Amino acid sequence: MVGAFLVVFSVVLLWFFLPHNGQSHQWMALPFFDTGIPKAIVMSYSAGLTMVIDRIC
Repeated sequence: MVGAFLVVFSVVLLWFFLPHNGQSHQWMALPFFDTGIPKAIVMSYSAGLTMVIDRIC
């Protein structure tokens, strides 16, 4: 259950922070967020996917 939540949460975050109308998200201009947010999205997606696969097998 937690793994599926992490996968869905990371997909929603990715969509939220993608550029819309040719403009990047305003938080991506902040010093930590420009590198921290993509890392958090990738880590939560990979952890969630690992939990889902582990639960299936």
